[in-house]
Amino acid sequence: PGRGAPAVPAGSPHRWGHDVSQSPGFLEAAREADLAPLVALERRCFSHPWSEQGFRGAMEDGQNLVLVLRAADSRAIVAYGVFQLVADELHIHDLAVAPEQRGHGWGRRLLSLALGVAARRGARTAHLEVRESNWPALGLYRSAGFVTVGVRRGYYESPPEDALVLAKEGLGEPLET
Repeated sequence: PGRGAPAVPAGSPHRWGHDVSQSPGFLEAAREADLAPLVALERRCFSHPWSEQGFRGAMEDGQNLVLVLRAADSRAIVAYGVFQLVADELHIHDLAVAPEQRGHGWGRRLLSLALGVAARRGARTAHLEVRESNWPALGLYRSAGFVTVGVRRGYYESPPEDALVLAKEGLGEPLET
């Protein structure tokens, strides 16, 4: 697909099994019906959450891809991410896993799939910001080959905190699961 076409069309899920996480699941592009569950989960995961308008705008922008991972049994959203491809760079704007689903490989799987989609669309690097105190996220990103390339002082509010700027080169390499 071209850069404006969805990599994962809504309604045609990509399925994987027990080798990736403790529960099988589906990857899909987010749909209008996902807005309320995304906002609710975002509020559970972050102290300064995205609004419904922010998610809607990301879903409508052709450069963005809003992906959801669904549990196969309940179809509930267990993880999601907002990704933007600009030229040869992937910007990871948002990535979260439901608190009760953490530690099952959902975040790693979502990150791996997003990096793969971006690489197939021509991205060579990925960038993101993360709270310096978010050790679980830092562990995930560092294990995926991201390195700290800068600091944004006072980037976060509620509570105030610096952001670490991370980058990864060579997106075509698969992550170990």
